Amino acid sequence: SIAKTRPAAHPRDRKRTRSANIPTRPMVWLPKQYPSCRGGQGERRRPAVPCTALRDALQITHGGTMEFKHVIFDLDGTILDTLEDLALAGNHTCELHGWPTFAVDQYRYKVGNGMLKLVERFMPAEYAGDGMMFQTALAEFRSYYGEHKEDHTAPYPGIIDMLDAMREAGITLAVLTNKDHAAAVPLIERYFGPDRFAVVQGRIDAYPPKPAAPVTLHVLEQLGADPSSTLYVGDSNVDIQCGHNAGMRAAGVAWGFRGTEELEREGADFIAHTPDDLLHIVQG
Repeated sequence: SIAKTRPAAHPRDRKRTRSANIPTRPMVWLPKQYPSCRGGQGERRRPAVPCTALRDALQITHGGTMEFKHVIFDLDGTILDTLEDLALAGNHTCELHGWPTFAVDQYRYKVGNGMLKLVERFMPAEYAGDGMMFQTALAEFRSYYGEHKEDHTAPYPGIIDMLDAMREAGITLAVLTNKDHAAAVPLIERYFGPDRFAVVQGRIDAYPPKPAAPVTLHVLEQLGADPSSTLYVGDSNVDIQCGHNAGMRAAGVAWGFRGTEELEREGADFIAHTPDDLLHIVQG
């Protein structure tokens, strides 16, 4: 059940890592023992669609050697597509005050640092520093989002199968998100059930939001996990920083809110273009 907190390889098989001097563009390499998703053998290309053959090849036993023993996921934009519901809640709050509203796509760059920062970003600049107005808008946003957070939200395609394949391979899974803890836990239980994740940690007042390390270290402690054998997975620069700040390697997902350019610029250790890519990264 979900643990709720209180309130010498071949060069082409090596993962590309951060470098202060050499710009890198991480890519998943499909080695020859795994059939290519396009029918060839060991082709160096990104799969256009999830590859069933690769997924099946990674159903190894619990005694197999894995690159990572634990995987911690971001929530919004990584395993769950929540953008439209967040945007609608933001625009509802703006409409209550006669403020300008925004297209859904514009919210891709407003989310990622938690609800407080999201509200700050959609409020007009003239209210900067107005604590009373901020608290009013935050309460309105939380109220509307709490009632409508499942209107359009859904897991990204292939996510459930990927999570189940990782669990079957003996990987322990967790979620660490900047979404309010009170909103994150019900969403996880609604879309992923009570057992897929050993730990779910949302934003609480006891810790600064990610990418600050304390909350990430807290999750690692709950898992009994070593950062060197734990992968953090997310869709934004905040997520890459989050993993690196806690001594973990970090994978960016190309299907999320921000896209590959931001992830590469931040120095992602890996970039996954499909959930099956993540399965191969974890297997190593």
